[in-house]
Amino acid sequence: MDIVVGALSGIVDALPGKLGELLEQEYALLSGVRGDVVFLQAELSSMHAAIHHCESLDHHDSQTTGWIGLVREVAYDIEDWVDLFSIRVDGGAQSTSGFRAWIRRCVDKLTALPARHTIASELQGLKERVLEISEQRNRYRLGAMVGTTSQHPHDPRLSARFVDPGSLVGLDGKVEDVFKTVMDAGGTNELKIVSIVGMAGSGKTTLANAVYQRLQADNTFQCSAFVSIGPKADMVKTVKDMLSKLGERHRGGEDISQLIHRVREILEKKRYLIAIDDLWSSEQWGAIWCCFPDNNLGSRIITTTRNDALPTNHHSGSSKFVHKIGLLTDNEAKELFLKKAFSSRNDCPQHLEDAFTKVLRRCAGLPLAVVSIAAKLAPKQSRDEWEKHGLNLLCSSHPDGLDGLKQILDLSYNDLQPHLRSCFLYLSIFPENSEIETERLVRRWIAEGFIIGSKEETAISYLKELIDRNLVQPLGLNHDSIPRRCRVHPVIYDFIVCESMEDNLSTLTDSQHILNNNRTVRRLSLNLKNNSKGDQPAARNESTDLSHARSVTVFGHASATPHLTDLKVVRVLDLEGCNGPVCLDGLCKLVLLRYLSLKGTDVSELPEAIGDLRCLETLDVRSTMVEELPPSIVRLEKIMHLLAGSAKLPGGMDKMKAMRSLSCAGTTKNSANVVEEFSKHDNLRDLELYYYATETPGNEKQIMFPGNGLKTVKQLCIRCTSPSVTFEPHVLPKVQALELRFEKGRADESSGVSGLEHLSSLKHLVLEFEQHDAGAMATVDAVRKAAEGLLLDRQYITIKVDGKNY
Repeated sequence: MDIVVGALSGIVDALPGKLGELLEQEYALLSGVRGDVVFLQAELSSMHAAIHHCESLDHHDSQTTGWIGLVREVAYDIEDWVDLFSIRVDGGAQSTSGFRAWIRRCVDKLTALPARHTIASELQGLKERVLEISEQRNRYRLGAMVGTTSQHPHDPRLSARFVDPGSLVGLDGKVEDVFKTVMDAGGTNELKIVSIVGMAGSGKTTLANAVYQRLQADNTFQCSAFVSIGPKADMVKTVKDMLSKLGERHRGGEDISQLIHRVREILEKKRYLIAIDDLWSSEQWGAIWCCFPDNNLGSRIITTTRNDALPTNHHSGSSKFVHKIGLLTDNEAKELFLKKAFSSRNDCPQHLEDAFTKVLRRCAGLPLAVVSIAAKLAPKQSRDEWEKHGLNLLCSSHPDGLDGLKQILDLSYNDLQPHLRSCFLYLSIFPENSEIETERLVRRWIAEGFIIGSKEETAISYLKELIDRNLVQPLGLNHDSIPRRCRVHPVIYDFIVCESMEDNLSTLTDSQHILNNNRTVRRLSLNLKNNSKGDQPAARNESTDLSHARSVTVFGHASATPHLTDLKVVRVLDLEGCNGPVCLDGLCKLVLLRYLSLKGTDVSELPEAIGDLRCLETLDVRSTMVEELPPSIVRLEKIMHLLAGSAKLPGGMDKMKAMRSLSCAGTTKNSANVVEEFSKHDNLRDLELYYYATETPGNEKQIMFPGNGLKTVKQLCIRCTSPSVTFEPHVLPKVQALELRFEKGRADESSGVSGLEHLSSLKHLVLEFEQHDAGAMATVDAVRKAAEGLLLDRQYITIKVDGKNY
C-alpha cells in the first residue's frame, strides 16, 4: 500500500460516535453549533466508507493519496475540538449535586461565553475544510477510487523455492530437526501436520522446501505437492494448483467443492506429502484442510506461517507439531553475508570492516535482510557507500530501497486490522532496540485512544496478537503469560519508522534534525540518548509548532522537553528516565493530559494544582525524589494508575474509585494505614507498598493484612527494610502474584513472614534480599516451606539473596 490508512481508519471510525455523544449534551444546543456538528457527523460517516475502501486496495494514485492525507489531518483536528469542547464550555466541572454546585455551574457558563464564541468559530473553520475535502473527492471522482494491485517484478517468496540446498547457511540443523519430526511415526500411521512458524524473512519457505526436497528424494511418499497461498489467495486457484502438482489436468468448472472432492479421490488410498507454504488465515486452512483424507497411511502435511496463533484444526486421528524457526547466530549471519557479498572470499576487505559490522548488526540475524542487503552492497566498494546504503534501505523514498524485503514486510503489515496497524506503528516512537515495558506501552495506547473501550485487557490482547504474528518480540513472561517487556527487530523497526512518518503518525527528532518537519506534528519523539554534547534539540526551535501535538516523548536529556505552554492538546507526556532538571511550568494547563510519566527523573515535587488535570489516567513518579503527593491529587477522579513509589499519599484517597494500580508508601501523610484505606476498594488490581522502617533493629512494626480485605487485588508487592509481614485468614482471596523484597533479614534471625498459607489463589512468588545474613536465610526457609504447602510449581518460585538464586 502506497499510503498508510490504518491509523486514519481508527480515528474516522470513532469520530461519528463521539460527535453523536456530543449532540446528547445540553451545552451542544448552542446556537449554530448543533447544525454544524450534525453536518460533520454525516460527512465523516461518508468519508468512513471511502477510507475503508482504501484499506482494501494495494495501490493508490497520487490524487487519492493526497485526499487521504487531508482527511487524516482534519480528523485529528475535529477529535481535538470535540475533546476540548466540554472542558472549555463548563471548565470540565466534576459531577456534583446541590444548590451550591448549581450556582457554580451557572457562573461557569457565564464566564465561558467568550470560549463559546471561539468554539463556534473553530467549528465553522472545520466545516469549511470538510466541505472542501468533500468537493475535492467529487471533483476528481475519488469516491470511486478504483485501486490496482501493485505490480512487482516478481514475488520474492518464489526465490526461496529454488535455492540450492548446498548454498544454505545455518539451516542444516533445522532441516535435520524438521525432517526427523516429519518422519517420526511415533508407532502409528496417523496423519501428521508439521507447522514451521517464524517472522517474515526468517527462512520458513527455504526450510520447508529443503525438507520437502529431501523427503521426495527418499521416495517414501506415493504422491506430493508444494503449494503457495499468500494473504489474498484465490482458494479455487490454489486447489487447482494442487491438482496440477498431483498430476491431474482438471477440465471442470470453478466449484470448489468439486475440486476438493477430486483431490480427496486422488489422495484417498495413497501415502501423500503436501507442503502448504505461507498460510495466513484460519479460513484458508479450513478450506484447504478439507482436501486431506486421514487414510492412516502415514501421510504428512508441512505448513509455513507467520502467525503462531493460527488454528490448524485436525482430525481426531491426526497430530500436529510446531517448529519455531529462530534467527541466525552472529557467526551464521556473517558467513551468509560474506558468501553473498564476496562470493570469492571468506573475509571482508579491511577498509569495510567497520561498516560491515554496523550493517550486520542492523540485520540482526534475519536471513532475508542479510541476503538482500549483501546483494545490494556487493558492487559498492567505499565505506561511505556501505554506510549510506546499508543502514536505511526500507523507506520508499530511498533510491536504493530493497523492494523485495519491503514487499515481504508489507504483506504482514497489510494483513493487520486497522486498530492493530496504529498500535504497531506506535512502536516507532521508542528508540531502536528499546526494551519497552508492557504496562507503559498499553497504557499509552489507551491514552492515545487506540483501544476500543479503553480496557487494558483489550490492549494486552492487541499486543499478544502482534507477538503471535511475529511482528513484536516478547521479553520475559509474567505468571499469567503476559510479557513483561517487548522489542521490535531492527529491520521491522526501520519499516515502521518509514510507514509511521508516511502516515504522519509520529515525528522523530534528534539534536539536529526533525524528521517529517513538513507536516503538522502530532506525536513527537525526541531521542537525545546519544547526544553527548548536550546540543539544544531542533524541537525547541521557536518556529516548530507543537500546538497540535498529542504526545511528547523524550529520551536522554530532560532539557529537550518542549515548553509545556506550547502544548494545547497533548494526551501523553513521557519523560521516563530523562537526565537533568525537569521544568513543569504550565503542566497543570494540559487539560487533555491522560498519561504523565516522570519515572526515573530528577523531579522532587509536583505542582500543587496537579488535581486540575481532570483527564489524567496514569501518573508515574516512581524512582524520583518526590516524597509526598499534593492534596489536590484526590480530585483526579479518572486516575486508574497512581504510581508514586515510596512517596506518601494525602488523606481522602477513598474518593478515587477508578484506581486499578497503586504504588506508594505504606502509610499516608496523616499516618493512616494504606492497607486499611483501600481495604474495601472495588477496582484495585495491583498494589505495591513501601515500608522502610525507622524503628530500631528488633523493634520493627508489623505489617498486617487483615482478613476479608483487598478482595480484588491480584498482584501485591511489598518492599521493606526487613521482614515484618502477616497475612490473616481470608485476606487477598484473588492475589495470584506476590513479591516480597527486603534489604536484610531480621536481627533476631526469625522469619518475619507469616500467614502465606492463607493466600489460596497464589501462583507466583518472588522473595528477594539485597544482602545475605542469617535472618534472611531463616525467612527463605520459612517462605519456601509455605510455598510448597500451597503446592506452587517450583518454576513459579523465585528466591534471590545478594543477587544469587536459591
